[in-house]
Amino acid sequence: MKKSKVNENVFIRAYLSVVQIIAMLLDPTFLFGELGRGSGKTTHILAPRIDRVQNDMPGAMLVLAAATYKSILDNIVPGILEYFLENYERGVYFEFGKRPPAHFGVPTSKNPNWSRSEIEKINDFKHTITFVNGTVIKFVSCDRPESMLGLNAAHLFIDEMIRIPEEKFLERIIPALRADRSKFGHSHYYMGITGFSSTPNFETDEDWWTKNEKDHNQPLMDKILEIAYEADLRMGKLLTAQAEADTEEIKKLQRYVDRWTERLNKRSDDPDQCGLRVDQTAYLRASSFSNIKILGIDYIKNQIKTIKDPDKLNTSILAVRKYKVKDMFFGKFGKQHLFDDGYEYKYIDRVALGEDRESSSRDLKYCNPNMPLIAGYDPGPFQSIVFGQEEKQKKTFRIIKDIWVYHPDQHAELAEKIDTFFKHHKNKVIYLYYDRAGNQRDPAYRKDYPLLGTLRDTDANLLQIALVARGWTVHPMSRNQATIFYSQHYRLLNKLFGDQEGKHWKILIDRNECEALVSSINHSPLKKGTRDIELDKSSEKLDFEDQAMYSTQLSSALMYLLWGRFSEILPASDRVKITPQGAGTYSG
Repeated sequence: MKKSKVNENVFIRAYLSVVQIIAMLLDPTFLFGELGRGSGKTTHILAPRIDRVQNDMPGAMLVLAAATYKSILDNIVPGILEYFLENYERGVYFEFGKRPPAHFGVPTSKNPNWSRSEIEKINDFKHTITFVNGTVIKFVSCDRPESMLGLNAAHLFIDEMIRIPEEKFLERIIPALRADRSKFGHSHYYMGITGFSSTPNFETDEDWWTKNEKDHNQPLMDKILEIAYEADLRMGKLLTAQAEADTEEIKKLQRYVDRWTERLNKRSDDPDQCGLRVDQTAYLRASSFSNIKILGIDYIKNQIKTIKDPDKLNTSILAVRKYKVKDMFFGKFGKQHLFDDGYEYKYIDRVALGEDRESSSRDLKYCNPNMPLIAGYDPGPFQSIVFGQEEKQKKTFRIIKDIWVYHPDQHAELAEKIDTFFKHHKNKVIYLYYDRAGNQRDPAYRKDYPLLGTLRDTDANLLQIALVARGWTVHPMSRNQATIFYSQHYRLLNKLFGDQEGKHWKILIDRNECEALVSSINHSPLKKGTRDIELDKSSEKLDFEDQAMYSTQLSSALMYLLWGRFSEILPASDRVKITPQGAGTYSG
């Protein structure tokens, strides 16, 4: 056998999982993925797809979209930049967060289609990714409709589609997909969409995009996969032949690659003449097992062992769709009680890509720094607190933030988290609601999770002391509180969340800053097998790290807040019932 003389530097060794390879080979106009944790969807599927698209449409405007602009900056862009920084040289092949070098987009004899037209339109590059061929990536989001203004995108990229309502996607994002066909219509990526997400969980997750699965033509995808695989093998051999200057082999392989690439990608006004990938949809579903070689079998075993909540295991690891609890304690709660336009971008816009930025309450549109905070607090070895503010003229109460700590972190650490996030809040006053267990000087849980310091007091007082030390004024609103039945909480929640006529205050929750709270609400079932209405709190036996999202901890904090603030809407006979056993009391 002839030994290849090609230098090993012609190729790089890189591992791709099965789903990453399939995404690369299928590569149709529309590519959607519903992928489990650890599948590498952003860094190893989305980012390489961006690279292929921008290479095929030099000088184009591409759009990266998400539910919120903040999510793009915090959660999506870092993974994309990881791919490009690992594979290319910044300032030579791509640039981000600042004006690109002067040679970006300048046509050459080898690359006459390069263009600086989109680069020249931009005044502020802090939130922009540019490429040497003149292609530009701009960011758009549902919560910033103005981010779409003036954009004529040739392709749309989306991550975490479970956060994007369908109507906002159609009204605020799709209109940006309108690039010049005469410039970019040659590409099979033209007017395409690439969208990825984790597996949708509950009714409060958006799952409209899963309808794209019906457009996945498996026999056609199998054919594309086979052809693309063979063409890719020949491309590797072609690079070897070029490195060895084997003229005959180069001609033969180049003909093969050109012929089959055209049959895959060619666009034509005659649909019968179009390539197989053109205007086709691939819908990929994959669990964490798809990336088992990188994650390792021990990772999967540990996840299965440690994730005691079956919903979390199904959606995050196994990519199995799971819908919300049928018999919810918050039975009237739904999407209509969420808002997703909660960010103010005055300070966020000042920070360029790649620079450090700290989130705080001044980034929240509906957090009025001149008004006090109203909080619901659930003490215990897992301490959780939710914050809200009133809009009296609109008769609206907004839940704007959830915060939690768990053992060994205690009251001081919770106070530190609160103070850090609300450090720019001017009116440092908190009205604190909690259940009566917060008034116990020696609650039962401390036998297993003792306090670390020498100070002994009630949980409410300890949190108050820790916050006062940081300059806050705290008003404990639940001292001497009577026991509240679960049935009383249940009836109040039904009144608040089931109000169709606007008789009561409207309760709205920030779905982005209170993601754990929303999940907790949806993991709050009615207890089965009992005559009385009770909340099933068995999820509070989960490992601490899973309790924020998958237990009733945060939903209980909300329950105490809503009871303290709005119980007066119940009949007087339903407000006070003294019994030995209290709803929400921590039982160890």
